[in-house]
Amino acid sequence: MENYGFTIYLDQTSQTYFTGESIADIYYNSATKKIYMPQMFHNRVIIEEKDKITSTEQSKNNILYNYGIIDAFIGGLYKGSLPIKELKLKGDFGIAAPDMLDGELTMLNGKVYQTKATGEVNVVDNEYKTPLSTVTFFEANMTFYVNNATEQKDLLETIENRLTNKNVMYAVKITGDFSNMRTRAFPPVKEEPFPALSTILDRQQFFNIQNTKGTLVGYHLPEYLNGIQMSGFHFHFLSADTKKGGHVLDFKGMNLKIEIAELKSFEFETPTTNDFQNFQFRKKHNEDLERIEQGK
Repeated sequence: MENYGFTIYLDQTSQTYFTGESIADIYYNSATKKIYMPQMFHNRVIIEEKDKITSTEQSKNNILYNYGIIDAFIGGLYKGSLPIKELKLKGDFGIAAPDMLDGELTMLNGKVYQTKATGEVNVVDNEYKTPLSTVTFFEANMTFYVNNATEQKDLLETIENRLTNKNVMYAVKITGDFSNMRTRAFPPVKEEPFPALSTILDRQQFFNIQNTKGTLVGYHLPEYLNGIQMSGFHFHFLSADTKKGGHVLDFKGMNLKIEIAELKSFEFETPTTNDFQNFQFRKKHNEDLERIEQGK
């Protein structure tokens, strides 16, 4: 089903929503607090209460959506299978891998940016596909500031100390001035069988970005999700002018705004491609679980 977006302007604010049907000429009656949505293709008008629409949309916030499995991706499954237009229905903030491994993808404010191995950054179109992605509709539960110059290690320790539950999923957004930002991107792959990511580390391209404003987009995920995604901190960077970015390796920054969203639930989707269905995952042994299952 095609998905269409529409924007409602209420009380000097606006919010974009999505529906499975095309609609036009939205009308809001402030007296009845109802929204009228004509569907031209079906010759009908949908009438809905404003509070119901807005509360339903707000309930989408801070749900972690994960497409693909990082263990499969680093094992060589680089072909994109999820269109960006579908990913945008699941979040406006997050990180992803590009089709055929040319750099890194960063989603910020609903746009998806690709940092290529050349260092070039561009916005990908809605038909572009990703093999692995982790996104959410970001709404911060906690905000604090670090104004003094700080290294990555010290800042991440400060953030981790604010995370009261170590087994909860968190989305983390860091905005500010960075005197140094070290990022990387992998080059594209072309011929099958594709090599495992660990065997082409020597092909990484590194970028030392100096004196720039920008945003770190990422997560702190619990250990039990390791293998589906990466546990601990994982960040991508996008400069304020959207001309530089990549997977974050190290940084030093100041005048930093740290926003943290505690994620409420987890939606997990795997590709239906033949490559994924036939991928041989490594066995992970849990001796205690095996003994209990076998009654020994």
